Amino acid sequence: MADASAGRAVVHDRQGTLIALDLETGAVLWRQGRDLRPCALVAGTVVALRVGSLVRVELLDTDEGTERWTSPPVALPAWARPTLHDSPEFAVDVEREQDPVVIRWTARALYRGGAPPGPDVAGSQPRTAHGALRIGVASPSMEVQTWTPTEAESEAESEAESGAEVPPPPLAADVLEYGQVGDLRVELTVRPGSGGEDAVVLRAVDTRTASAVWEVVLDETAESRPRRLRP
Repeated sequence: MADASAGRAVVHDRQGTLIALDLETGAVLWRQGRDLRPCALVAGTVVALRVGSLVRVELLDTDEGTERWTSPPVALPAWARPTLHDSPEFAVDVEREQDPVVIRWTARALYRGGAPPGPDVAGSQPRTAHGALRIGVASPSMEVQTWTPTEAESEAESEAESGAEVPPPPLAADVLEYGQVGDLRVELTVRPGSGGEDAVVLRAVDTRTASAVWEVVLDETAESRPRRLRP
């Protein structure tokens, strides 16, 4: 997730620690928190979800990483399994990246094998749930909203669940995810670390010259398929 006008990018490592970077140099500006996934950068504020036993929205200062506000717990189905990265069980999308920010979520209860539930149990428990949160940034607030996917959005969800993917542009073999910020393509990569473990590296590439501008090690242990960087 990046804001070209502010010259900032905010990503998270596998523990959910937020890491703020200078887009021009790649310098780490601050690290903050645990179990956080960034959703938007708005008006000098990072809008993030804290994913734990309770899900909350947190607002942090973009320059310092200090906490500005924490919401009450977000009501999710008891069977929902929120995750730091989008998964078949839980996914998050930001409908609008301006004040107020609207965060839409989808939770799915997936069959994991074993004896299937009886018809009375299966019929009483929803298998998919959707919701939206309208987050005020300048005047911190949270409003819970209803949201039902359109037919096109439902089809896109079905394609994602089936594993269908849109072919990416030509990228280096080590690139897991990427996002575009002006002339910079910010790539999340994995490569062997100095201690024998994989290292997660964020790299900025100038698309005009295809040359790396900077790179920074985010984490020394890689997790497969981290969340796509939000341009």
